Amino acid sequence: MTEKQYTDIEKLQTLITHWLQHNESHGKEYAKWVAVAREAGHSTTAEHMEQAVDLLAKADRAFEKALESIGGPRKGQHHHHHHHD
Repeated sequence: MTEKQYTDIEKLQTLITHWLQHNESHGKEYAKWVAVAREAGHSTTAEHMEQAVDLLAKADRAFEKALESIGGPRKGQHHHHHHHD
């Protein structure tokens, strides 16, 4: 039995897709903890966390552009993301 060899670009497509999905799942957790900090009276902490979340969203947009520039998700990979406005 021979194992299919993936090119580096196919591996990169898979990795970027995974990173985007991973970041999306963490985003929900971040939002929860921003609310916890704010409700506990730590508004400055919540603001710093929101700034970090915004920076991560910008990073995700850059990853999405990188993925598009190499042909999108590798065949068989599905990338689901939601935009939070």
